[in-house]
Amino acid sequence: MDTRFVEEFLVFAEDANYSAAAKRLFITRPTLTEHIHALEEELGCFLVGRSQGKVVLTPEGKQFVQSGAKLLDFVRVMVDDYQNMADNLLTVTVAQTNLPWLETILYKARCEVQRRYPMKRIDIVTVNGPCSTVEALRDATNDIVVAGAKSYVSEDDRGAYPEGIQGFRLGSEEIRLLVTQGSPLFDRDVVRACDLDGMAVMLPPDIYRGYIRDGVADRFRLHGADVELKTMGFSDHFEYFTYNFNDSIGVVPTTLVPRFGLDEREECRTFVLEDLPLRTDFYALYTDDFARSENGSLLVAAMTKLASASVR
Repeated sequence: MDTRFVEEFLVFAEDANYSAAAKRLFITRPTLTEHIHALEEELGCFLVGRSQGKVVLTPEGKQFVQSGAKLLDFVRVMVDDYQNMADNLLTVTVAQTNLPWLETILYKARCEVQRRYPMKRIDIVTVNGPCSTVEALRDATNDIVVAGAKSYVSEDDRGAYPEGIQGFRLGSEEIRLLVTQGSPLFDRDVVRACDLDGMAVMLPPDIYRGYIRDGVADRFRLHGADVELKTMGFSDHFEYFTYNFNDSIGVVPTTLVPRFGLDEREECRTFVLEDLPLRTDFYALYTDDFARSENGSLLVAAMTKLASASVR
């Protein structure tokens, strides 16, 4: 039912005068007549009749004055509710592969925003796939991503955030290497960089370019190991950490070791090179538009405050 037609009928019903109502509504009389007929067809009854040559409301028409007014009141309240919901609802999309670094800070930031602004609602939605890239922000696949840079890369060499992107540092953690049973390194008590000479380092697709950018292969080369950085289309952490690396090497940030029970799996071994420890500085990234939005700015402010207090 078109609520405009209901509004027009209620105006007409005040004095049952087509011409006067059409003038007040800024429409033509034929248009008003057509709209009232459309209501009658939809309701299956006549709302307007004649008595002694005069236009009058039928009993159904008189009843519809009350019903129509209630309908319009209901619609106005519903529209207001949804407009307020849109103003106060923030849905944040995060890749499942990024969640381990964000879940605590997102939870605390959401609680803080909702404590200060009880009408606000923040929903966290996770998506599948490796999406730790700026492209995932620009194509709106994700609202927040986690990206990393090797700790040995200077601030000057890292450069500024890409255009339209903002972020803050989450922290720094050790990157362990991962081999599976059957690897020549599996039973080594001590592993040095040169022991990886000629091997491939197999990386998840969303961090592969970061390892290229940070010159990880060059770093190994300086320590006597010629390694090849490779990637495959792993869809998530589970697929990556159940891969049989054979003669290749995997990488695993410290955060993910207990999460996937890697030190408890007899077919896996994680270790740090004695002469070439690797660390990654992790950053939360988001677009300028997200940071400028009313609700996004509140969440970013809370997250930034929490991160600055806990960065190690």
